[in-house]
Amino acid sequence: MAPPTFDDLGVRGCFSMAALLMAHERRIPVMPTRRSTLAAMHMLREIGVIDAPWPDARWEMEPRAEDTPIEQIQWRYAWDAYIRDGLLPALTDYLQDVPRDDYGLALRLRIWEELVVTEAERFFESQLAKYNLEPAWAQDLTFAIRESKVVLPIAQWRYCCWAATRFAAAQAQRHRSTEVPKLREDTFAELRRRASRLASGDWDRCNFVPFNPRPESAASRLFVESLTVMGPSFWMLAPSVDGLLVRVSPANREA
Repeated sequence: MAPPTFDDLGVRGCFSMAALLMAHERRIPVMPTRRSTLAAMHMLREIGVIDAPWPDARWEMEPRAEDTPIEQIQWRYAWDAYIRDGLLPALTDYLQDVPRDDYGLALRLRIWEELVVTEAERFFESQLAKYNLEPAWAQDLTFAIRESKVVLPIAQWRYCCWAATRFAAAQAQRHRSTEVPKLREDTFAELRRRASRLASGDWDRCNFVPFNPRPESAASRLFVESLTVMGPSFWMLAPSVDGLLVRVSPANREA
């Protein structure tokens, strides 16, 4: 049975539902990567606020079905507690009012940490594709972050992904093939090496901030515009509670 209220759905559920609706309204990705979009939609499906044809790719006949505008993932609205019209503004207001107590800050920090991974992974995918390497290697970033245990801002992880891709491309060019033995493992090692050097302070100015600092995905926009007032510092700050304390939503600042 679907949750009867926003509070029952919870901050994470409201955040994901708002991202799905915003993506439809503004023709943007739901989450930074297709993989993270599928994970968010699976969670919403398990809760019962949306339905999806999985494991089938699509419904053959379903007049209420929609597709996410960029990922083209089919779903339909199934939350009987709320009508679809006007739901996005209501969810946005709810996110802006999330308290700035320890629990509220912890929720924001967890979402921020996840967005660091998926935003950098999306950039890594684009770089690998640019050099005719396998975009699926971008998933190794999750393991690099977990194993290196360093905390870097998105802009620095983007730099690490760029440097690791350039390294792999040079290796492939030297051997005149992308089928170089251990190329993926060597790329992973280079990714970790760059991150370690940045974390130790050996290098500075290694920040790759997008030309347009406004995030492309609905989830990241909701984070910087509703859950926080982070703005462009989203790219340059490493996730921390201290970074959140002065960057929560305006409504919470007045609380």
